[in-house]
Amino acid sequence: MNDLVLLAGLLHGPAYGYALKKTAGLIFGASALHNNIVYPSLRKFVQNGWVQVSSVPGERGQQRKQYRITAAGRKYLIEQLKTFGEREAADHGAFLLRVAFFDVLPKTKCLEIMAARKASLTARAARLAALRESTAAQSYAATVLYRLLAQGASELEWVGDLERKYRADKGGN
Repeated sequence: MNDLVLLAGLLHGPAYGYALKKTAGLIFGASALHNNIVYPSLRKFVQNGWVQVSSVPGERGQQRKQYRITAAGRKYLIEQLKTFGEREAADHGAFLLRVAFFDVLPKTKCLEIMAARKASLTARAARLAALRESTAAQSYAATVLYRLLAQGASELEWVGDLERKYRADKGGN
């Protein structure tokens, strides 16, 4: 998912590696994505033709590398965003990343993504409820399970609202 977030960070225009690692860190809930993740990915993107790199003058006279997504990179990103199997459906971040790009994904794929996430949340809730039944009611473990169930229920409601809004915005089924 790191690669998708980094490539997506270039969709709105060129960026420096430092800006990309800060943006990716924000998305992942950290101060920045580590250099050992960002720069090898950027090198891979350049080698695959997904990103072009150019040298531009910095504020203090130094040369800085600026990255720009190519048409091939955009195509690759969209194809990867369309990939949404069970593993991605179970991953909150992978789901939110896809939702952020519903404007560029085909309608049928968006509906499939929402249905897969709802199915994953429903299955997880059933497993958590079964686990809760075998946990002492007043234990801290039960408190955590109640919290997880509430979070899942809240997200399931949000995905349902999102689906209704999406269908209304995109017209019908």
